[in-house]
This record gives sequence, C-alpha cells and structure tokens, in this order.
Amino acid sequence: METIIKIIVVVITIVLSVTLISLFSGTVVYFIWPIAIPAAFPGLVNSGVLAPNISWWASVCLVWIFATMFKSSKIENKKD
Repeated sequence: METIIKIIVVVITIVLSVTLISLFSGTVVYFIWPIAIPAAFPGLVNSGVLAPNISWWASVCLVWIFATMFKSSKIENKKD
C-alpha cells in the first residue's frame, strides 16, 4: 500500500512540474511571439503563413508540442 501511495505522489509531482513549466514557458512565448516572429519572418507574416499574434493557450500548446518532439528525439539519440 505504501508503494502505491509513493508512486501516486511521484506521478502527481511529475505532472504538476511539467504543467507549471509548460505554463511558464507558454507565457514567455506568448509575450515574445508578437515581437520576435514578425521581426524574424516578415515575409511569412505578411503573406499570412505565420500569425502575427497567438492566444495564450495556443502558445502553451505550442510549447507542449515542441517539448514532446524534442524530448522524444533526445530519447532516440541516446539509444544509438
């Protein structure tokens, strides 16, 4: 019974940590996006390929997507 409780506590701690990190990172992306993206890619923003502004939730989701992609690529690279 104690091991189950310890496992649950570890899982909850990991989920909360990942959530807080992604919320913080998503907020940073949300504030930097309108400044950095139009300056770095003005042609793509003017043609409508990239949005000049994104919502806060979209920035959090963007952070989750890239974190998942880069985390899985690190795992695959360590196996080689």
